[in-house]
Amino acid sequence: MAAAIDVVLAVLRWGIANPAAGIPLALAGRGVFVYLKPYRTCRWCRPGGLADGTWLARHLADPPARRKRGRCWRCKGTRLTRRFGAWHMHKIKDSLVRAWEER
Repeated sequence: MAAAIDVVLAVLRWGIANPAAGIPLALAGRGVFVYLKPYRTCRWCRPGGLADGTWLARHLADPPARRKRGRCWRCKGTRLTRRFGAWHMHKIKDSLVRAWEER
């Protein structure tokens, strides 16, 4: 565990020393995050809905109308949807696993 933390700190130090490496590091960090946590709660199912989900909109706007009892079109009732880029990350992982098995 300590070795992993040392590696992360070394990469961060390198990223600070080389500002041009910020974009690739940010993309790599996002890729790792999406790989580890591909699902999030559905924005369309939450009580405020998509537009009324912010704190300001909830307190300034009228209360949202009651939703019908049907299933959500986006999450199909699971209350979870994939994060942006999770589908592509899944395909990359699948192709790398298949390439490793076929070698």
